[in-house]
Amino acid sequence: MPPLTTPKSGDALFASVERILFTLTYGTIVRQLLTDLEEVEEVNKQLDQMGYNIGTRLVDEFLAKSNVSNCADFKETADTIAKVSVKTEVTWVRDMLRGDDAYEMRVKLTKQVPEEYPYKDDD
Repeated sequence: MPPLTTPKSGDALFASVERILFTLTYGTIVRQLLTDLEEVEEVNKQLDQMGYNIGTRLVDEFLAKSNVSNCADFKETADTIAKVSVKTEVTWVRDMLRGDDAYEMRVKLTKQVPEEYPYKDDD
């Protein structure tokens, strides 16, 4: 694999998106899904599918905008993305590449803000 010619391009990607906007947008999507679907399991399925699609598009965009050749496997993809400083706040608990039986990530909730408006607007 040729050396990366765009160091820190991950920083440029994150500089264009404000965290507050992302948080508000994501919260709005979750709230709307809860209102529309009313079943938590169905909401989780929808969020999982949305996350997969967003992740796929982010990786595709990264590969299209960088001078990186195609990656042969998942490990090479993760190493390539890590080299350009894609920032995450995720802890890997289990990893099949390390001999575990599954992949598992842990995300920590740091603060919960109570809502001050009604759950459903039409009540």
